[in-house]
Amino acid sequence: SGSVLNRLGEVLLVHILRHQLERGAIEPSLLGGLSDDRLARAIVAMHDTPGKIWSNSDLAAIAGMSISRFSDVFRQKVGATPMGYLRAWRLTLAVQDLKSGERVERVGHRYGYASGEALSHAIRRELGVTPMSLRKSAVRESVAT
Repeated sequence: SGSVLNRLGEVLLVHILRHQLERGAIEPSLLGGLSDDRLARAIVAMHDTPGKIWSNSDLAAIAGMSISRFSDVFRQKVGATPMGYLRAWRLTLAVQDLKSGERVERVGHRYGYASGEALSHAIRRELGVTPMSLRKSAVRESVAT
């Protein structure tokens, strides 16, 4: 009965979030995308295989939508383009891996970057830091705790 109550709680939470989104009470976000069953399928696919070379066409097909409709609805519900969201997700994962001490080249290839240098460039452009500084800050944080 505990698992049934947990599942019921999850279903109730999803319904509450969907209702809030439909009323416009929640800003566009990942939750907005996940509240739409079609977009959720594409988002889960990106999360499951972030290193895959995705195209809007691939993601629209997973969502069962035309490319233009998919792009419009994704931007409206998530607040970013599908490729913009994917870039941000990949960068989040890459930063986590780099902070845990993994090599730039390996992390870059894991998340769909053409090279370690391409990942380094993306980190500098988006975060204003180098991969090495991320690793050093992670070491300092672990020593401090």
